[in-house]
Amino acid sequence: MKINIRAYHYRIVIILLLVAMPPFLVASVYSMNVFLKQTIDLVNSKNENELVRTGNFMEQTFEQIVDGVLAGMTNEPFTKMQFIVEKLQIIKSLNRAVNDNKYLDQVMLYNEDEDYLLVSNYGIISDPQNSPYNWIKSELKGMDNYQIKVTETRSLNVQGHNKYVISLLAKLPLRGQQSYLNYTVDLEKLYNDFLLRLNVDNGIYNYYLTDAAGRVVFHKDRELLGTYLPQSPTALKLKDQPVISSYPLKTMGWNLVSEVNIHRLSSDVYKARNQMIMFLTLITLVIVVMTILGARQLYKPVRHLRLRLHDSEQLLKRTLVYNLIKERFTESADIERYLDDYHRDLVVVILTIHSQTDMTTKDSSLTNEIEKSLGVKFEIDLFVESDKQYVLLLKLDHDDMNRFITDMLASFNDQILQNLTLSIGGIYPLKKINNSYIEALYAFNVGRIYSTDTNIYCYSKLPVDYQQKQMKDPTIDELELAIRQHNEKAYTDLINTMLSENRSVMEYNYNLYMNISLLIKLYDQESVKFLSEINELITDKGIMNAAAVKHFFISKFNNFNADYQQDFNKYVQKVEQYIAECYPNNFSMDDVAEHVGLTRQYISQLFKKHYNTTLIDYLSQYRIEQAKLLLADTKMKINDVGSKVGFNSKSYFTKVFKLHTGITPTEYRELAWNRNKEAESESLIPLNGDG
Repeated sequence: MKINIRAYHYRIVIILLLVAMPPFLVASVYSMNVFLKQTIDLVNSKNENELVRTGNFMEQTFEQIVDGVLAGMTNEPFTKMQFIVEKLQIIKSLNRAVNDNKYLDQVMLYNEDEDYLLVSNYGIISDPQNSPYNWIKSELKGMDNYQIKVTETRSLNVQGHNKYVISLLAKLPLRGQQSYLNYTVDLEKLYNDFLLRLNVDNGIYNYYLTDAAGRVVFHKDRELLGTYLPQSPTALKLKDQPVISSYPLKTMGWNLVSEVNIHRLSSDVYKARNQMIMFLTLITLVIVVMTILGARQLYKPVRHLRLRLHDSEQLLKRTLVYNLIKERFTESADIERYLDDYHRDLVVVILTIHSQTDMTTKDSSLTNEIEKSLGVKFEIDLFVESDKQYVLLLKLDHDDMNRFITDMLASFNDQILQNLTLSIGGIYPLKKINNSYIEALYAFNVGRIYSTDTNIYCYSKLPVDYQQKQMKDPTIDELELAIRQHNEKAYTDLINTMLSENRSVMEYNYNLYMNISLLIKLYDQESVKFLSEINELITDKGIMNAAAVKHFFISKFNNFNADYQQDFNKYVQKVEQYIAECYPNNFSMDDVAEHVGLTRQYISQLFKKHYNTTLIDYLSQYRIEQAKLLLADTKMKINDVGSKVGFNSKSYFTKVFKLHTGITPTEYRELAWNRNKEAESESLIPLNGDG
């Protein structure tokens, strides 16, 4: 991918300039917010001072009123009212009390025993129940001597005008007759003198009185009298919640409350700030769009590299999995590094397209349909063996074969199933997945012998004993007896008879299948190796090649006790040690044979049986594994890496490396280094959440 370096640098400079602009705008908004905060703090301080000053004046006024009430409570004539002259004198005293305090509307004395009122500036009311003061008796219930009680706000209609007052009730000590004093305070006058001048702007300031429970005692909006705070209707009517402060008026048990709408008070500053924020938002959006467009251009090389790394990793994964399925190797650091999501139950299915199916134009569409159908319930890897055969690796979340078969068949429609043969191996972990492949291949090769009415063969479902009437003598029991007694002549005669060319196809298939089933049972733990040899025989010679099949069975009899039970560890360790020491150098199989003390033919057989590969392939794989370590952990040149692990030329090293991994050495290094960086980044993240 060619990149214009100069244009690339210009784009970086432009993006950096764009990115540098928002901090200046943010700084401007921050400065305005600081100014706004300082303004609000100044206003709050002023309002707080005003609240305290007004509260002090009101508290002094209430103290004067209460002092008057206390003086009346100790006035002895108020407790002795026997003659009319005394009552008139008391009325005069009440009038003086009203005249002494401008906020007192009336002062009255109530005689509970004789049920009459002495009212200042009025006279005697002999029947309070039929007067505007009929409430007084209910308010006096339960009061103690010298107790002062503050009543709720009441409305008095005076000459068509509602006047709002509260009363301070005092119970006098009993001296012949029970009496009470009632000092009526004019709230309108209090409001006009103390609060009216503060409520200069209905939208900004609001001062009012509440009792200890938060109920409104007096408010400029008379409809709010008796309502409770903090759910003040005034606050709810405002678009912006006001700042609420209060000052305690201890004498009355009230609070002087102030509500200040800071938002309206600083509306011009808020407006300018909001305009700045809108402008900043607009500029930021423009910058973000331009940055995204520019970043996409800048990110192209990175994105290209990421895509290449992803493709390389996927190709490497597929190559590793395919090599494990075919058991080309079992030990590699890449298995742990790249195939960690495969460590669970896996199964191999060999999918064969019927030869009569016309696949000239529909090959890719049928493959896509198969992947789409299975992809609903399974994670799959599909490998193409030929135009007519695919190997599928399916990840399962369970080890129930019956459930798997049911789910797999349910994934296909009838039309697809008619064109396919499904051969299913066992369920294994990743490192033993070759066993599943061998079993699936055996199911494909041999399953049709005993059942011709189905196109689904599962290794675990193949019967060990063929449930069909014995065709002709000899029986399979005789064959097993000959093997266990090591009677070679009897075994050879039985094999020649059972697989005679004179047998019908049905008899031949039956006897062949029963021979294979018997040997699988006898080989026990080595059955996978035996199955692999059976598959190789059928692939190379054909199942109906009676001479080759008989020769195979007789050779199995001759070395049955030694074939899979001989201990090759001594020789294997010597060969492995020699390769580990000499792999950087050139050497031949004759050199290995001389070092180990065996013939080269025997070493070839040893590797074929022990590793299921040739010595050359084993050496190449070992060199590739060493090269992987150097590519991932060093900065050594590719050519030097190839030379260090024993390859004479870079081109040959690249060819062999790609053959074994699916990707080139350069792609592998990029992939490994990227993985190392990700691992280092994850290791730097604190586990306890601390910074």
